[in-house]
Amino acid sequence: MMKTIVTYILGLLLVVAVASAEDSSVAVAKVDYGQIEDLLVKVVLSADENAELRDRYEAKTKAAREAQEKIQAAIMKGESLNPEEAARSFLHDDGDEEEVEQRCQKRLLEIIEKTFAGKYDLVFKEDYGSSLLYTKAAIDDVTMIIKQELLKELPERREAVKER
Repeated sequence: MMKTIVTYILGLLLVVAVASAEDSSVAVAKVDYGQIEDLLVKVVLSADENAELRDRYEAKTKAAREAQEKIQAAIMKGESLNPEEAARSFLHDDGDEEEVEQRCQKRLLEIIEKTFAGKYDLVFKEDYGSSLLYTKAAIDDVTMIIKQELLKELPERREAVKER
């Protein structure tokens, strides 16, 4: 929660600072992160250097999914649940999740820099769009271009491209 507030404030300050600069033109774009998040995670975890992280992350994701299915099945059958056991099944070390999120953000920044080469002064996640109060500049949605770049980086796609 605190990270979101700090990000919001820093983003707002950045927008105000860039917009207040004399004789400057500000190019702004947005990315609908919800459309690319799963794909971005797949690309990041498919990298060879992330093999150990991928295994741990997938194991935790699978365990959480199985725990949720078990609880839902018990609820549907009308069985009583042990609240402690249910809570314990959802509690896990989120260090790997934070690491995946950080690597995804890094990869997204690399894609933006490579794909747009300085074209945009600001790029916001669509869900942060509400923090942008006013702008004279049109906001381009570059989600599809980034999604295409991520699709190119998937292992299956890389192999198909190499074969051509």
